[in-house]
Amino acid sequence: MSNSSPSEGPGGGAAVPAQSAGNSTDIAVIGVGCRFPDAWTPAQYWRNIERGVVSMRELSDEQLRAAGHSEEALDAPGFVRVGASLPGVADFAAEFFGYKAREVDAIDPQQRIFLEACWEALESAGHPPRPDGPVTGVFASSAAGNYSAAVFAARVRDEGLAAAVGDLDLTLGGQADFMTSRAAYKLGLRGPSVSVQTGCSSSLTAVHYGTLSLLSGESDLVLAGGATVLDPLLGYQPAPGGWVSEDGYVRSFDAKSSGTTYGSGVGVVVLRRLADALADGDPVLAVLRGTAVGNDGGDRLGYVAPNLDGVADVVAAALRVSGVPAGLVRYVEAHGTGTPLGDHVELLALAKAFRLSTTETGYCGLGSVMANIGHLGPAAGIAGFIKAVHVARTGVLPPHPAFDSPRDPAELAASPFHVPTERVVDPAADRHVLVNSMGVGGTNAVAVLGAPPAPSRPPAEAGDTVRLVLSARTRAELDALSRQLADELDAPDAPVGDIAHTLRVGRAAFGERRVVTAPPGRLAAALRLPRPPLAATARPVPRRAVVVGTQPPAGLLAALPPDTTVSTVDPGEADGIHRIFADGPGELDELLATAWLNGVDVDWAAAAGGTGRRVPLPTYPFQRKRFWPLDRLDVFAPARPAAEQPAATGSLEDDIAALWGELFDRETVGVDEEFGALGGTSLLSVQMALRLQQRHGVLVNVHRAGGSRATVRRLAGIVRAQLADGTTEQSEVDDHGPLVDADLKLPLVPMSRRRAPGRDVLLTGATGYLGAFLLHELLKTTQGRVYCLVRAADPAEAAARLREAAAAVALPAPDPDRAVAVPADLRTFGGTADSLAGGVLADRIGHVVHCAARVVFTEPYRVLREDNVLPLVDLLNWVRRHGIRDFSLVSTLAATAPASGTDGTRLETRRQPLHPDLGGYGISKWVGERLLERAEEDGIRARVFRPGLIMAAGGTGACNARDLVWLMLASGLATGTHPLDDRAEPVAPVDVIARAIAELALSPASAGRVYHLADERSIGTRDLFGLLAGTGLETDPMPLPDWRAMVAKEALARDSRVLSAVALYELEGHELAEDAVQVRAWQPWLRRRGLSSAIDGAQLRRGLEFLAAHDEAFGELLPELAKEGK
Repeated sequence: MSNSSPSEGPGGGAAVPAQSAGNSTDIAVIGVGCRFPDAWTPAQYWRNIERGVVSMRELSDEQLRAAGHSEEALDAPGFVRVGASLPGVADFAAEFFGYKAREVDAIDPQQRIFLEACWEALESAGHPPRPDGPVTGVFASSAAGNYSAAVFAARVRDEGLAAAVGDLDLTLGGQADFMTSRAAYKLGLRGPSVSVQTGCSSSLTAVHYGTLSLLSGESDLVLAGGATVLDPLLGYQPAPGGWVSEDGYVRSFDAKSSGTTYGSGVGVVVLRRLADALADGDPVLAVLRGTAVGNDGGDRLGYVAPNLDGVADVVAAALRVSGVPAGLVRYVEAHGTGTPLGDHVELLALAKAFRLSTTETGYCGLGSVMANIGHLGPAAGIAGFIKAVHVARTGVLPPHPAFDSPRDPAELAASPFHVPTERVVDPAADRHVLVNSMGVGGTNAVAVLGAPPAPSRPPAEAGDTVRLVLSARTRAELDALSRQLADELDAPDAPVGDIAHTLRVGRAAFGERRVVTAPPGRLAAALRLPRPPLAATARPVPRRAVVVGTQPPAGLLAALPPDTTVSTVDPGEADGIHRIFADGPGELDELLATAWLNGVDVDWAAAAGGTGRRVPLPTYPFQRKRFWPLDRLDVFAPARPAAEQPAATGSLEDDIAALWGELFDRETVGVDEEFGALGGTSLLSVQMALRLQQRHGVLVNVHRAGGSRATVRRLAGIVRAQLADGTTEQSEVDDHGPLVDADLKLPLVPMSRRRAPGRDVLLTGATGYLGAFLLHELLKTTQGRVYCLVRAADPAEAAARLREAAAAVALPAPDPDRAVAVPADLRTFGGTADSLAGGVLADRIGHVVHCAARVVFTEPYRVLREDNVLPLVDLLNWVRRHGIRDFSLVSTLAATAPASGTDGTRLETRRQPLHPDLGGYGISKWVGERLLERAEEDGIRARVFRPGLIMAAGGTGACNARDLVWLMLASGLATGTHPLDDRAEPVAPVDVIARAIAELALSPASAGRVYHLADERSIGTRDLFGLLAGTGLETDPMPLPDWRAMVAKEALARDSRVLSAVALYELEGHELAEDAVQVRAWQPWLRRRGLSSAIDGAQLRRGLEFLAAHDEAFGELLPELAKEGK
């Protein structure tokens, strides 16, 4: 390893020494942890970048009011309502890191999320924090926290300036100086912890100084990164001549750019000397070939203005010290703020530096991640660096969004650069990426990255049997980790041996431990259902003594820590681990795994024998809770005279808030914190409802107060209204009218005159219950391919999800040659559609079958439109742009209403009235049908299918465990009773419904028609239990209120998910007559196929047997049926 001093760069800036291939000054990037808009993980971030996703979106009035904007500000001309939100900004894994709630409230989210990201980065590198680990330094930057400022302001207002200034917790939790040392303290890192503050270039400067720490030998491992969290302040009024964008979007290098938009994000990378990383089998993502830092000096228009020569000098220095000619740089990740002056100076400076070694034009891609996620201030550099790592590793030059025409066309054309607007793969093996970051105040940082070399350490081989070791703090987290790992093993090329190796050497050991032993092909299944004999789980006490036989094998002793006591005794005297003899490596591995499971600290690296590579795996499944005291601190509104202050609302809010605090184990709960965000479940909603009834004599269903969006304030309003006159206050919750009106007018692009040449089918929702059957039937009905949009990180994960969905309902795995899994998120479909499936999807599709939906009857429209309406608009616009003519929509009978002039019949017509009693789900599907009607006006051939209650498959009994009807039937059998409820519901078996959609959708004669997919005879709850009684499953009738109360108590007593889901079961609306739904359209098809849409007792029983055998919660309630189902 070279310990040479860094050379001086231009202008006095330090520069990392030049490197050559294999030189000891090469630095490896071996791990990444991050949180960016629309991305919890690096994989999600990289996927969004490859797809050109723009994460800046319009903010709701509710969000902007919560950020402190007045009505006058919201109505002011030019006010920008666009922002990029950071997921989970208020949440933190406090228990994991040993914090109490009161401590967390004083810690800025930048420090909290950075701490989590550091852990995730170290785990992804395979080097978790451990007392005997390498000397690890932390170099990072953060912004002035808006959260901390708001908490400080509240303290000043309530207790005065002296108290706020003197609060040490606020100081330590809010100032940028303490972010790196907090991470070092909580992770036990003994290297330097340095806060770097150079403005917008801070986090890339942190990478530079972290690299110097490695090269000097000061650190053996380095965490480098930055954090910026703007919340709670969102939205702004741009000032004339200012930096910020006039519309909230960043258009780097584009002629229409008007400025920058600030965003939130946290990123961390793990750096290590390349020689050490390769020898240890680390996952090398990219090679850092050189960095440079320098300042523009005083020769510029002003303190905040950039200097062309100063920027160019630092870029040239980085290229020189890296030993990389500009001609080998295939992509530049620019600062790219979108400000006219900044972009102009940066383009010219980059070109000037490149022209020192190349005269080529247009060969190098140019882009900036700010166009995707906004300007992250001190974290901007690390956001670009992490993007560049992916480009260097994969050779994928991502599309640069929001770019139509260059601001400086002549300069760009004469430069080495072009701005890619589509995803391009650069095949060059010797590719390099340059990252440029410019700081306000003139400090600029540049890094040059190269592609990773081939691994030099031999992989770990997977034998006929593989042992995986997993651990976590709690059993719930251990189970979550097992499921994550199972998904990882579903990939067809998963390196099973190296995965097992990484779990041993690259993960910390916690109290809850599990060893899974199985052939490679059965590991995933054993992880998803971790039961003996394939899985052993224990929570051992720590052990330092290992009992061995008279001749312990040398490999065993080498794998035990130096301070372990080794006793040689007769095996009969042993306690716990009573015998350890090893006859070959297989037995040795088994014995070490057994020792580890029972609490012994095993040195797995010593046992590996020089083989095995660390591979990136899912990181720890943190169980986060919300910590956001701003929910209860009114710090945004200006102070008002005492006479204008609103009167206190009384003790009801306080009482409900205290109740929520007990349920969620929180010291305080804000009146506007949301039930779902706090971790609310159906069981907790039952507990809350029963306690409210005990205290106030009012039974409230949390779902009637907004579902997961319910708050203390809304619940208090409902309770207060019921106590006053027995009514339910819902105007605030269900006032969806204006939003529906606006959504009905959402713009649709003109229909293309071009007719799409494709003949294949695009299916959404293929991993859902109905969708899995629909894919199965489409593959039987058609000869071509069925492209399935699946929310997944990559095609392998998408294909695995299709297989899992089929297996879950006892269907064969879909043919992978015909069922093409396309990783995509419908919520971002509009920005990614044209890049899916290699950009050729539009040329292959002739018919879209849209089955995806969020089927939740307890959420309001404003929540469900995000999944059920806006993605449909994106999908319709996509098919219209590309001339795809056929579109089938799977809707629901919940979107219909009784026709006027009839006896309450829901007519089988396209046009349906918007009934005032429709819930949020029904409204979302009603709006979708109206939007489809608009799309039909100029060329789309549409079909609408409206199922009712979807019942079990006729042959297998496969059914949906989340459907209320099955939850209710199981609850009735578990309690031996059923409710006296004669409300009739339209029903049909899932396999018949799916076959009908698959065949009718592809029939030319069905264009323009609607099909109600239900049996001619609706059936009531009492009839369902009567059918079950005919199969020997008898229950006693009970009035609905009494039945509901009994089930609620049983739910609490048994801690049952099934019982709790129906404990607040209500009769709402009017009873339907048996002929209340018109179902004529599909009757001829049923007769031609010889099929029946009716259900009988045997089908119901098979469905319950299936659930009891395949779902543990049902099996616990119905053990006898579970035996029959198996």
